[in-house]
Amino acid sequence: MVDQKKLNFYQKFTYSVVSSTESFFYRLGQKIGSKPVQTIVICWVIVIISAFGGFRFYQEKNPMKLWVPPESQFAKDTEWLMKTLELGFRREVMIMTAPNVLVPEVILQVLHIHEEVQRVRSPNNITWSDVCFKLPRIDRGLAKMLARETENGNKDITSSMDITLFCSFLETIPLGCFHQSILELWNYNRKEIANLTTEDIINRINHHEELLFLGHLKNYTALLSGIQKNESGHIISASALKNVWMTKLNFSAVDMNKVGNMAGTADWASEESLEWELEFETVMKKTKKTLPTTMNLYFMSARTFGDVTGKTMFQDIDKLFVGGVIMAIYVQFVISKFNLLEARIILGTLGLLSVGMSFVVGCGICFLIGIPYGPVHTSLPFLLMGLGVDDMFVIMACYDDLSVDQKKLPIPEVLGLMLKHAGVSITITSVTDILAFLIGSSTIIPNLQSYCFYAAISVLMTFVFAITFFCACFAIDQKRIENKRNGMIPCIQYKVYQRNECSQKNISNRVFHFIFDEIILTTPFKMVAILITIALAAVSMKNCFKLEQRFDPHWFVPKSDQLHTFFEERKILYPNSGFEAGLRTRLAESFRNFVKKTFITDIYNETLDDVRFNLFLSKFLSNPQYAKYQSNFQFEKPLECGVEAPKIKMAYISFNFPIFHGPSEYLPAMHEVRKIAEDANFTTGDKFCTVWSYTFATWVTDEVIDIEVLRNLQLALLSVMICTLVLVADLQTCFWIFICVLLSMVNVCGFMQLWGLTIDLVSCIGLELAIGLCVDYATHIGHTFLTVNGTRRERALKTMTSIGSAVLYGGLSTLIGVMMLGISEAYTFQAFFKIFFLVIMFGLYHGVIVMPIILSVIGPEPYLNLHKKPLNEAEMEETKCMKSNMKNSIDS
Repeated sequence: MVDQKKLNFYQKFTYSVVSSTESFFYRLGQKIGSKPVQTIVICWVIVIISAFGGFRFYQEKNPMKLWVPPESQFAKDTEWLMKTLELGFRREVMIMTAPNVLVPEVILQVLHIHEEVQRVRSPNNITWSDVCFKLPRIDRGLAKMLARETENGNKDITSSMDITLFCSFLETIPLGCFHQSILELWNYNRKEIANLTTEDIINRINHHEELLFLGHLKNYTALLSGIQKNESGHIISASALKNVWMTKLNFSAVDMNKVGNMAGTADWASEESLEWELEFETVMKKTKKTLPTTMNLYFMSARTFGDVTGKTMFQDIDKLFVGGVIMAIYVQFVISKFNLLEARIILGTLGLLSVGMSFVVGCGICFLIGIPYGPVHTSLPFLLMGLGVDDMFVIMACYDDLSVDQKKLPIPEVLGLMLKHAGVSITITSVTDILAFLIGSSTIIPNLQSYCFYAAISVLMTFVFAITFFCACFAIDQKRIENKRNGMIPCIQYKVYQRNECSQKNISNRVFHFIFDEIILTTPFKMVAILITIALAAVSMKNCFKLEQRFDPHWFVPKSDQLHTFFEERKILYPNSGFEAGLRTRLAESFRNFVKKTFITDIYNETLDDVRFNLFLSKFLSNPQYAKYQSNFQFEKPLECGVEAPKIKMAYISFNFPIFHGPSEYLPAMHEVRKIAEDANFTTGDKFCTVWSYTFATWVTDEVIDIEVLRNLQLALLSVMICTLVLVADLQTCFWIFICVLLSMVNVCGFMQLWGLTIDLVSCIGLELAIGLCVDYATHIGHTFLTVNGTRRERALKTMTSIGSAVLYGGLSTLIGVMMLGISEAYTFQAFFKIFFLVIMFGLYHGVIVMPIILSVIGPEPYLNLHKKPLNEAEMEETKCMKSNMKNSIDS
């Protein structure tokens, strides 16, 4: 027994940790080996009980509750607006292109499409009239007459009309669906449009009066693109025209649980609007196929983005299934020996089943405690598959590392010896993974927070089932081998079975022994590896400073989809269509001019009481010339003509941001307009002023995501290293593990930039996973190095021949698990694949090559030199065989 009085504090701590963990897993292995069936039953009872959590399953589909920090000002403003606003609108857009769209053939084709849209009827009888955004409709002649001013230029006709007569007149005006179309120049009259010539079209475009459609100014040239003009400045042709149909949006009728999608990318909508928009898309698709070759059609309904991104997120499940099949074959290749007796087909399958069990339990627990399921959680099974298979390989590697005599011991003793080392090793990696995810759960991004909770619990269960369920299955499978039963059909039993000589050779360990002994652990290669590591770190650090924090929701749209083509064409044809936000700067000036002309009152120089102000406002908003401003107000009750305006609940002015090229442009713009609102004198009582835009949802997240990533990575690194220090219990080894992990993360971030990735929500999740994976590789090597004796080089060689192949196979298993993501069209899966590929490559490089090189040069003393104590019979046998194997390895 070691004299603990001669040990310092840290040595006592190390002694305590190593002794207690090894002893715990040795006893656990003995118990599982003696009662494997009972262990399997208990595991399945846990799975079945957890599965009842599915009754509380809830998938969050509201993008505001997935991607936007809940405590942000934007989230609070959005919640208030949703409760306050009554009606909004959605856009259905069509872009027609041709060498010249200002010709009769194109105009007729546009009219045909418009008429087809008018006739759209859904299976539930939802028509265009049911869903369109309606405004009072007035023909061009009457609008022109009403807008004409009197001879003195002070009042328009409506302003001078008797209020009763005027209101009666307004009541007779029918409501019409709101469009933005060049066809309005001819009042959608098919007979007139059918007789148009090119000259007629050009003349009308150049000489039409910009009349008011109850206040909606018709600037038809804004609907055109690629405009060509002659020397006199008149339009002679255009290469594209745009049609817009407006559908209504009743915010009180929005239920995201019904209209949202599983990807969390759907916009606010009513069920009726979504149903009609689906038929609208059908019309557009059919029309696109029948167009002449000289014309092209691009379209987008308000639901298209949500549909496409939702479908893309889950359309490649079949590819992932193929990846799972490849993984299953790979597992058999690694853990089986090529003979009918030691082919562990059933054991490998049950090992993969334990991953599924872990996912079910992890999800069930999260469901029970009320954590919603999110769109990116679909990738979790493939992460767990990589981690679970890695644990499986380490356990089997520890079995293969036992001597022939040890393998002949009773199965409980064999399991005890296996878990004595494997249990500690996979505990270290599992705890560090769990800790990294728990750190990530502190994020303010709801979906990322949810994902980290699911991942942490599922990784914990992967570990638990690896050391219980899989080990119990191993015990039963080992009993099968002892009874000489077939590895694929256990009911077949052999009286005598001669195993072929080739299947008894551990080829991978021999290969590793040769590669490390003859190549990697030689002095020239060590020098080359160090230089390569320094060069990679230098290049990566340089690229890390170039890594952008940027995200574009359009990345979720596959390049093969017509919606991607629509976005690209719109960007080229209508580059000035910026982001909408909530300032028609003409509102205040228009109201002032109206009151000044109509009531001979200057509101800027006179103080109005509430009664006069409300009367003026009512008359102003009822006037056909200014009716467009009704949408800028929300009243406590409907506005009535001839009656003073009700109390205003909300008033807003709209404006458009220009097209920005990244966060360095749009974040300062967002803060500037917010400052303008904050500086407004509306913060007294229940009054306040704010700026809101739907695109702020992305911008707000972009603003915090880089801070979140950096903070989480730093905390995860720190916590993981503290955890490793406690469990590995060797200061120097933990330091080198930290260096390997840090270098791996620097390389991953640097090469992310070279591969075209940015810091966004998707890469943020990938980087959270990266910490745990990088720790796994180096930790397995470092911990095993501490358990063997000899010179540093001998110990490094022994480490790599015993555990190195398992670490490599584990890394490759993770790569296989996500391999099929690389051919997916979904941006999320592509980004995950790129990050995982980089993590695995650099993690394995630093863990399997750099780490043993460092340890072979300046590695710490092994545990056995410090913790010499009496061993039981099995442990003495293990130590004796270990020394014998080392001697044989050195002699060879």
